Amino acid sequence: MRTLIAGFLLTCAVVVYAMEGQFDLYFQPHSLILVCGGTMTILLFMTPMNILRNLWEALRGLFTAEESIETVKNELAALSRSKTNPSSLKNPLIKYASDLWVQGIDPDLFVVMLSQKKNELIEDRLDAIQTLKNFAKYPPALGMTGTVMGMVSLFSQLDTKQGSIGASLAMAMTATFYGLILTNALLSPLADRMHVKNIHYQRFCTNLYEILLLINQNEPESFIEDEVSQRVS
Repeated sequence: MRTLIAGFLLTCAVVVYAMEGQFDLYFQPHSLILVCGGTMTILLFMTPMNILRNLWEALRGLFTAEESIETVKNELAALSRSKTNPSSLKNPLIKYASDLWVQGIDPDLFVVMLSQKKNELIEDRLDAIQTLKNFAKYPPALGMTGTVMGMVSLFSQLDTKQGSIGASLAMAMTATFYGLILTNALLSPLADRMHVKNIHYQRFCTNLYEILLLINQNEPESFIEDEVSQRVS
């Protein structure tokens, strides 16, 4: 999380420095509305509500510590002693496994259902990442749209405002600037960070799934503890 915040602040500092104090030149409300407002409306247009929820949870997850076997080893130790320990369970995969044990699910069916739950948790994050990657391609397109609109307006007044062509052209290009900044300094880096974090999450889910299968097979508590210790290190 520290690198996320530091990277964002440094990126903002680099962009501000590159403006060389000409903030009035870059601040164009119409371009901001078109690119930023248009991007948000496209997000609603292209994304079903359940995927939006997954995206929101994935973005929130960027600001939380990564899950690891270390963070759930106490829960696993409790489950290895007794499969009914629902009160203190927070991890969704562990809680799901505990609920199945409480319901008395057949051990073979347990393996199938837990595997499905694991894949569901991973796929929810993959949906969020793919949505953000798809979303990142729209701001530059909206920026180009704003630039074309500005050029049309400029050419329509070319005969009467020949002395202000440079200023009008600079104003038209700000929309492209906003689109490129929004994609390359925010959305694409966030999508890449979510992808890296998801790789770690998939590895965590796989390790957790395998340990839960050992508990389901009623392996000795000492054996479960050894497996947890090996996957923590």
